[in-house]
Amino acid sequence: MHRHASILPLVLLIAAPAVAQNPTPTGLWLHANGRIRVEIAPCGERLCGRLVWFKWPNDRAGLPLVDVKNEDPKLRTRPLLGLTVVKGLRRMGENSWADGWIYNPDDGVEYRATMTIHSDGTLRVRAYVLLPLLGKTFVWTRLR
Repeated sequence: MHRHASILPLVLLIAAPAVAQNPTPTGLWLHANGRIRVEIAPCGERLCGRLVWFKWPNDRAGLPLVDVKNEDPKLRTRPLLGLTVVKGLRRMGENSWADGWIYNPDDGVEYRATMTIHSDGTLRVRAYVLLPLLGKTFVWTRLR
């Protein structure tokens, strides 16, 4: 048993670079605007993300934020806290995910989405219409 214990640190050293080379966006992320946090987790074979924190969680009347700008009037009273805003992302490469959607409660519109983890550990989230070229990239920072 003592012999196996001395091998464990070596195995961990060998395995660590493999984990670092295959990062995943699962976890908690701070949006570029600093106002929201999104938790990304697997949903089936793909990734989804939900709103889990707001810097200002209530509206001017002191009530919890709701989806007031949604294009569908029936959804305008649903709470934003806990709302799934990222869905359907599938791994495309070592550090990239695509074929997903991201919902922006600030304008009530759902956009196509891609994500890429960069070498500095940030997550680049690209929201676009039709083609990625016709979009905007947001840099999210990992919190855990």
